[in-house]
Amino acid sequence: MAGVIVPLEVARLKAVLSYPHFSDAHYEAVLEDLRALGAEGIALAGDLEVGDARLIGKGCTAVVCLGVIRGRQVALKIRRSDSSRESLEGEASNLEFANSFGVGPKLYCARRNAIAMEHIRGQNFARWLEGGPRTDAVRRAVLDVLGQCLSLDLHGLDHGELSDAKKHIIISEAGRAYIIDFESASRSRKCRNLTSVVSYLFFKESVSRLLMAHIAWDRKTLAEIMKGYKAAPSDRLLEALTSHLKLY
Repeated sequence: MAGVIVPLEVARLKAVLSYPHFSDAHYEAVLEDLRALGAEGIALAGDLEVGDARLIGKGCTAVVCLGVIRGRQVALKIRRSDSSRESLEGEASNLEFANSFGVGPKLYCARRNAIAMEHIRGQNFARWLEGGPRTDAVRRAVLDVLGQCLSLDLHGLDHGELSDAKKHIIISEAGRAYIIDFESASRSRKCRNLTSVVSYLFFKESVSRLLMAHIAWDRKTLAEIMKGYKAAPSDRLLEALTSHLKLY
């Protein structure tokens, strides 16, 4: 278990449970929801410092910390005190739907102000690439990401933030790719998951220059394949894409 585990009620956690502006009402609401989820404490672990505590992630609507439920380490997503969203339950519903076809960290339980989910130990995709993984591992990870994006598209769930997926694709310590953070996801707008992630991986210079050490591609050919995919998403066009990238 990473980090020292601190009981929820300890004062040093107030800055995390009511981030970024402390409010008694928000703090008490978050505390109540965490208790309802079965959270026993929060680990003082993560790269981001908040007062005397630490976070593993921070976004516009929520922060993420390591927690413990029934002795198991989990990721706890906590609604910010200044969040424009009234509830995290919509995000939890979209994550649960993604889980139903094998995408995303496993959702455990959720309330209005907090979500408990599987904690993925690993690195974001760009940082993982910078660490010099084996080419076969890179090819498997890219194939995994593309397949998950096709699944999202075919099931009608648009992630919404994969055109700049730096914080949204995690490679686990076991080498598996996970698409995370469904706070902007929607089942009502047009899905652009695969086209967005292809743009990020193969056309965004900061990432594509790292991928070039492992995978070769022609931008014009990729653009033509994705043009056809936009018109009619299908397994066949994913196969054309992976064949061009020689991922098999």
